[in-house]
Amino acid sequence: MSSINLLPWRVAQREQLKKRYLALLGSIAGLAFACVWLVGVGIDHLLSVQQTRNAFLQQEIAVLDIKIEKIKAVRVSKETLEQKMKLIEQLQISRNATPIIIDELAQIIPAGIAFNELNRIDNILILEGTSSSNNRLAAFMRALADSQIFVDPEISSITADPKSAQGVNRFRLTFNIASHIAPRLIIADTTGGPE
Repeated sequence: MSSINLLPWRVAQREQLKKRYLALLGSIAGLAFACVWLVGVGIDHLLSVQQTRNAFLQQEIAVLDIKIEKIKAVRVSKETLEQKMKLIEQLQISRNATPIIIDELAQIIPAGIAFNELNRIDNILILEGTSSSNNRLAAFMRALADSQIFVDPEISSITADPKSAQGVNRFRLTFNIASHIAPRLIIADTTGGPE
C-alpha cells in the first residue's frame, strides 16, 4: 500500500516548529554573544578606570616620597643643630674649667714636686712630673683626693731617676675633673642611623 499522508498540516506544523526552534536558538546564541561582548567591554572599561586610578596613586605616592625625603633631611638637620646647641651649651659651662684646674693645682701642690707634662683627654688629666720624696707625692695624692675639683686620683708609675744624685722620683698620675667643673662633652652620631 502506498503511503498516503492524511494529515499534511502536521508536517507543516513540524517544519514551522523546527524553523521557530532554529530562529530561537540563533537569537539566543546572538544574545549570549552580545552579553559576553558587553561583559568584556565592561571589564575593559573597569580595567582602564583602575589603571588610571593606579597611575594617579603612583604619582601621588612619588610626590609623598619626595616630601618624606625632605622631612627626613629636615629632621637630620634639626638633630644636628640640636647637637651643636648642646655642645655649645656644654662648652659655655666648661669654658672656665682650665683656669680653675690650673689654680687648684697651684694651690694644692706641695713643695718638692714639679710638673713636666700635663695632658687633658676629655675630663681625664694625665700628669707627669718629678718628686723629691715619696712622702711629698703621697701628700699631693691626698690633696687631690680632698679637692672639690678633682676626683679619682690614681698613680700609674713611680720610677727612680738614676741620673739624679738627689734621689728624685719620676711619676705618672691620672685623675678626673669633677663633672660640675667640666661636664662631659656628649657628641652623638648624626649620620642617620636606623630609625
